[in-house]
Amino acid sequence: MSLFVAFLLYFALLLLLAVTSAAETAIHSARDTEAQLLAAGEGAVAKRLRAITANPFAQLHRTMLLSAALNLALAALGLWLVTGPLLALGWNGWITASAIFLATVLLGDMAPKFFAAHNPSVVLLGSLRLLHPLRNVIDPLAALVDRTTDVLLQKFVTRHIKTRMPVTRHEFETLVEMRQEQGLLDSDESAMIHEALDIEALTVRDCMIPRVDLALMSSDDSPQKTTAILEKSAGRFVVVYGETPDFVEGVIDTSAWKLANRPEWRTLMRTPAFVPETMPVLEALEHHLHNDDQPVIIADEYGGLEGMITRREIADWLLYEAAPWHGETSEIRDLGAGRFLLDGGTRLDHLKAELGVDLEADGIDTIGGLVFNQLGHVPKPGERITLDNADLKVRRIVRARIQEVELRLKPKPADESSDS
Repeated sequence: MSLFVAFLLYFALLLLLAVTSAAETAIHSARDTEAQLLAAGEGAVAKRLRAITANPFAQLHRTMLLSAALNLALAALGLWLVTGPLLALGWNGWITASAIFLATVLLGDMAPKFFAAHNPSVVLLGSLRLLHPLRNVIDPLAALVDRTTDVLLQKFVTRHIKTRMPVTRHEFETLVEMRQEQGLLDSDESAMIHEALDIEALTVRDCMIPRVDLALMSSDDSPQKTTAILEKSAGRFVVVYGETPDFVEGVIDTSAWKLANRPEWRTLMRTPAFVPETMPVLEALEHHLHNDDQPVIIADEYGGLEGMITRREIADWLLYEAAPWHGETSEIRDLGAGRFLLDGGTRLDHLKAELGVDLEADGIDTIGGLVFNQLGHVPKPGERITLDNADLKVRRIVRARIQEVELRLKPKPADESSDS
C-alpha cells in the first residue's frame, strides 16, 4: 500500500470516527429534538429520529460498537505508518506517533463531541444519513457480540455471583429525572412513575372503598330484598353480614351471580380474607390480591368492618394521584368566591392538600363521614355545619349516603393574613 493511499484511508476512518463520536454524544444530550422533528415532518429521516428518541439505547449500542472498531483500525493503521513508511523516510517514531495520537484524539473525539453537545439535533440529523446504511453490517455484529458476551458470562461467572446489581430507588428516580430532562418522558408520565414508586408507603386504608360506600346485605333479608340489592348494586361486590355490618359472613360477586342466571345467593357467597387497616398495599397484593376476583375485607382496630379493597381500587388510586381529571365528576369543584362542591367521599387529607383547609378528625377519613359525625344523624339536603375555618352544607343525599357537600371557606382574620 502506498503512503498516499494509507493516509487517505486513515483520514476516511478518522472522519467516520468523528461522526460516530458526535452521534454518541448527541444521543446522550439531545433535548431539543422535538422542534427538529416538527420541522422534519413525517419523512424517512423524521421516522428514524423518532425511533432514536423512543429507544436511544439501541442506537447508542451501535455507535459505541462502531467507535470501538474504528479506534482499533486507526490504531493498527497508525502503528503501520509509524513503523513502516514514515520510519523509512527518516521520521522520528516517537514524535510521529505522538502527533498522530493527538490528531486522532482532537479531530476524532474531542472536537466532534464538543460540537454535538451544543447542537445535538443537527448532529443526529446529519449522522443519520451516514450511519443508517451501516446498520446492515453493525446489527449482526452487535448481536454476535451480545451472544458471545452472554456465553462467556454463563461459562466463567459462577451462579451465586450477581452479574447485574439491583437498581436502588434513588438511582431509578435519578434515571427518571434524566429521561424527563432529555424529553423522553413528559411531566405526567414522570409523576405517574413517582406515584408507582410511592406505593410501598401505602396502606390498604389509603386505597380502600370505605364502609359507607359498600353495598351491604343482611343474611336475614327476604329473597325479594336480596335479589333487589344484587340487581341494583353499583359495585361488583356485595358484602353479606349477620347481626350487624361488623359481623361479615362473606362476599358475593354480582357479575358471577348474573352470569350464573341469578341462582340462590348462598351458593356463590365466598369468605374473603380479613386484613388490618394498617397492612401495606404491597403485602396485600402479594398474599391476598392475586387476581381481580378476590376482594379483601379491611378491619379496624376493634375488628369491625372498615372497608374493602380490590386490585382495581389500587390501580384507580395510582392513576388518580398521578393524573387527576378535573372534569364535571371531580371530587373538588371550584364554584367561585371561596365556595367548593365536594363529593361525599372526598378524603380529608386530599382536601387539606388541595385547598389548605384542615378538617381532619380522629377516625374520620371523608367529608361525608365528618358531616355525619357532627350531626349525629342522617342529614337532609340543606342542613348546615359551622366549623372554625369553614361552613358545610349538605347538597345531596342518596339512600342515606351523603353524595355532595358544599364547602364555604371563612376569610382569615386580618392579623393572621398579615402575618402570612
